[in-house]
Amino acid sequence: MTDTHHGRRAALRTLAGLAAVSAAGASWAQGAPAWPQKPIKIIVPVAAGGIIDLLSRALADTVSPAFKFPVVVESRAGADHLIGIQAVARSEADGYTWLSASVPFTVNPSLRANPGYDPLTDFRPVALLATSPNVLVVPSSVPAKTLEEFIALARSKPGVLSYANPGNGSSNHLGMELFKKETGLDILGIPYKGQPPAITDLLAGRLDAMMMSSSLSDSYIKAGQLRPLAVVAAKRLASLPDVPTMAESGYPKVDVIPWFGILVPGKTPDAVVETISAAVNDAMKSQSFLDKIVGIGATPYGPSSPAEFEKLVRDEVAKWPAVLAQAGIEKS
Repeated sequence: MTDTHHGRRAALRTLAGLAAVSAAGASWAQGAPAWPQKPIKIIVPVAAGGIIDLLSRALADTVSPAFKFPVVVESRAGADHLIGIQAVARSEADGYTWLSASVPFTVNPSLRANPGYDPLTDFRPVALLATSPNVLVVPSSVPAKTLEEFIALARSKPGVLSYANPGNGSSNHLGMELFKKETGLDILGIPYKGQPPAITDLLAGRLDAMMMSSSLSDSYIKAGQLRPLAVVAAKRLASLPDVPTMAESGYPKVDVIPWFGILVPGKTPDAVVETISAAVNDAMKSQSFLDKIVGIGATPYGPSSPAEFEKLVRDEVAKWPAVLAQAGIEKS
């Protein structure tokens, strides 16, 4: 395709985005000013460089032209996503502060006696962005070449091996804890503020394993620095065709698939939610944005409605208490 054709497609996508945003904004309210009137902030509750951060930045770049105002990304890492989540819960319900959330958003109420927010009342789901499977990896310094060999190694050294926990309630943490539960292994979890800080210690051999997002593990696997043992996914990954799933390896209950989506404070007006949803879903139709999602190592969710995302949140909130109890993880 010629550069001219690419330019026409990009222009049409931009016009479609403006039309969608304008149409939703027109219904904002009788006599109310058009929305938005100022820059928009996306709060990312983890350290910069992780998949949530990368997805959020790609989204911000894509929707900013349609809004005619900058959409900026701000990292509020710490306390297992709680600092960022609570910051958005306390912000004005005017649509100018978004939360880029993942699994911990729905898990924290089952992990904490007082998480400081209610996922069902303090937030309104807007749109889902992507999913991304995890891969159980070990550094090249660990002698285990297969999942079976790693299990045998861990059993021979109870309480000696360690794994990176990038945040309580994260899909990485829960996946590893379920794996420990199903195998009866005694492996120590070392806490980190997100995946990127943990990778440094993992590559240096100061950790023995990690349940890592495929988006972050691919380059290290290709470089021979990390060795994949199993993927937590419904089927094998195209990028790792020779690596079995946990189910294939005999552990079907190790099944925690990360999701990523945008939410806003619970009292945000319907019309603003519709406007944001229209803009995000228009971005999901942009080939350049989809290419960025795939480039990150995630799978685009496709256009989704606030109602569809709300159902996922409700289902997840209802699911986790039993899963955590089964894994022997108690509230703190």
